[in-house]
Amino acid sequence: MSIWGEDERKPVPVKVKRAVYARAKGKCEKCGISLKINEGDFHHTRSPKVIPRASSVRFLCPTCHRRFGHQRVTRKSDSFFGSDKEVKLVRQKVVTIKKPKKKTKRVAVRGFFGEVIGYRTVKVKKPKKKKSKKKKKIKI
Repeated sequence: MSIWGEDERKPVPVKVKRAVYARAKGKCEKCGISLKINEGDFHHTRSPKVIPRASSVRFLCPTCHRRFGHQRVTRKSDSFFGSDKEVKLVRQKVVTIKKPKKKTKRVAVRGFFGEVIGYRTVKVKKPKKKKSKKKKKIKI
């Protein structure tokens, strides 16, 4: 157990740090300030006992990490011997990550009689915009 009542935390692997930094494009995911990979903090959104993955780690500047990353909750409990204070660290969901839209889709490959032979992946084409016909105004 550590000072704050948490179990021993798992360190964020370098591979995950690089993936999170690339996803954040070198900027704090809260305020948008540009940072180098060693200048920012990697915030666990889940329990630090769990092995961190890129989906559960956020890249924050030190200020945003202190301000928004954690909330200390104090709970008082009365007992026979007096009152006890318990401080617990609650992790906040600082930033929600928007998943990119799929640019591909799976399509069934059909045989001569319509049976499915296999599948292949194709790129999704953007629908063409309809041209609106505007009437030209004639000045007299």
